[in-house]
Amino acid sequence: MNIETKWLEDFLSLAVTQSFSRSAQERHLTQPAFSRRIKALEFALGCQLIDRTSVPVQLTDEGQLFRITARNLVLQLQDSVAHLRSLRKKGTRVIDVAVSHTLSLSFFPAFIQSLQDALEDTRTRQLVANVDDSVQALKNGICDFLLAFEDSTLESEAFRKLELQTEQLVPISRADDEGRPLFDLDALDGKTLPYLAYPSGIYLGRCVDALLAKPPHPVTLRQTFESPLADSLKVMALQGLGVAWVPTFAIADELRQGFLVVCGAPAWQRPLTVCLYRCSRPLSLEAETLWQVLERRYGLSASQNVETEA
Repeated sequence: MNIETKWLEDFLSLAVTQSFSRSAQERHLTQPAFSRRIKALEFALGCQLIDRTSVPVQLTDEGQLFRITARNLVLQLQDSVAHLRSLRKKGTRVIDVAVSHTLSLSFFPAFIQSLQDALEDTRTRQLVANVDDSVQALKNGICDFLLAFEDSTLESEAFRKLELQTEQLVPISRADDEGRPLFDLDALDGKTLPYLAYPSGIYLGRCVDALLAKPPHPVTLRQTFESPLADSLKVMALQGLGVAWVPTFAIADELRQGFLVVCGAPAWQRPLTVCLYRCSRPLSLEAETLWQVLERRYGLSASQNVETEA
């Protein structure tokens, strides 16, 4: 049996609110995503926990029974995590940073390198996960910070953010021998272009999907590859296998060397703001000290209350 802790927390929230929409908002998810997680829990258990025919929704008899088990499991896990964190504080000073996949390779190393003077003897640890799991890690105190792209759907009073820098999400293609793109979004010759895509469920995927839903002009794309990693799409583009949208920080060297070129006008680009998130509750001494350093360096953003997938 494979049951995720976040499903239990979703179920306990729904048992209280009796509303899929309110619980989705409380759990910082879209309602369809929240509903899928409840269904995944029911499938794993092999029984129906929620009576969806009633308004407001009610727990079934099985749901009432499982609510007790779910609550005990979540409380035991929270107690265990708190205990482990207290033990960790007695030993080596560690700051845990959850990092979205795209930022983990191209952005995070340089960011940490820029903080070496501030970190001194404090060790940092990178936790790479999708945005959804990273948010849960931040909420549960498993990590101190989350490094991710800004997303208006992630706003919450439970979190604060610092805006680190703004990049562009740009369409790229391998360059031909004359330095022109092999695949040009603005060619207007009617050719079908191979397209290297992100999954629709992640943040960059949603950004590109929104752009292609209302393109600057009609273009025909045929998806030939999919990956949640911008670096994977970059490698495929370098092989001349299609058009991909990649953050500029991930392709700076390839653009400078001329292996890749931007293959569309500015209208095909979208801004990406890289943010660092934290819980509003107090952090460890080391994490609070680092946050103060970052506040002085970057300044608080206009909106301090943000939660974060993409």
